[in-house]
Amino acid sequence: MHLCAINTFTGDKKNRVHKQYELIKNIIETNPNNHLEIIDKNFEKIDLDIYDSVVTSGDVKIIDPESRIKFYRTIKSHKTSQLVRDVTFIRQIPNITKLDVNNYPRFTWNSSVVNNNNFPYDKTYNRWLELRKKYNLTIKDYKKEGDKVLFILQIPGDTSVNELNFNGDGYLNFAIRTVKKILDNTDRNIVLRGHPLNFNQEKIVPHLLSIYKETKRVFKSTNIRLNEDLEEAKCVISYNSSSTVEALINGIKVINISNNQPCFDAASKNIEDIENLKELDRENFFKKISFLHWENQEFESKDIRLYFASLIEKSMPRNKN
Repeated sequence: MHLCAINTFTGDKKNRVHKQYELIKNIIETNPNNHLEIIDKNFEKIDLDIYDSVVTSGDVKIIDPESRIKFYRTIKSHKTSQLVRDVTFIRQIPNITKLDVNNYPRFTWNSSVVNNNNFPYDKTYNRWLELRKKYNLTIKDYKKEGDKVLFILQIPGDTSVNELNFNGDGYLNFAIRTVKKILDNTDRNIVLRGHPLNFNQEKIVPHLLSIYKETKRVFKSTNIRLNEDLEEAKCVISYNSSSTVEALINGIKVINISNNQPCFDAASKNIEDIENLKELDRENFFKKISFLHWENQEFESKDIRLYFASLIEKSMPRNKN
């Protein structure tokens, strides 16, 4: 394999991303037939034709400078695949270890948003059993349903909502429509939970509260911890938030509206199901989500590096067009 890792960032983030790429380079080049080139300048002039894949840290955002958006469009329109490095969906593990989430990368093909087939996966290896035992993860049975519908919001400019921002009418309009649809399909109260990283600039929650004030059924969460909101929830609704992974682990039913989301077939995609949600089998979800969680420390093993480099090669889309 011949890959390049492109660093479009500046300042401290550029240095952090470079360290991420050094680790990926070490993994890829464990096989002497592979090569990964790190490019952190003049990336606009890169000849994509000579590479099997382009590695990026994260994905394009609607709030990015136009020059970066233009460059990412070039990558996405090219036949060469894009390997996106992001961070784990299994947030319980960094909470247990107290290590920064960047110690736990995930990898997806051609988008930071996950679907059933766009990440390195080995169905013969039950990685979930290993992770569960290593961290003594508690998986709760489906619990008795609470009274409230928990609508988990996302950062409006995040990559997780790119489909809405680049190909739709934006995340705000989606959120407005979603609350209306929830109101139309249940008589329960709706609790809006803003994204914790958006706490100081949260604008969507106040906007939704204002629009639906007269219903007297839409409220803002007053809880700091997600688990406190989950205790009172009948179900969790989101576009594709990683918080839905925590909800499923805690035995809460989920409606993920996006077709591309980390709960796979363990979540409904229809708000119309809200009063008749089934206890969907989570086994396949657990097996797949474990391959969207890797640990920097485990790559100290040459055998693991060789295994993952092979997994990347086997799963690589050969032609996007």
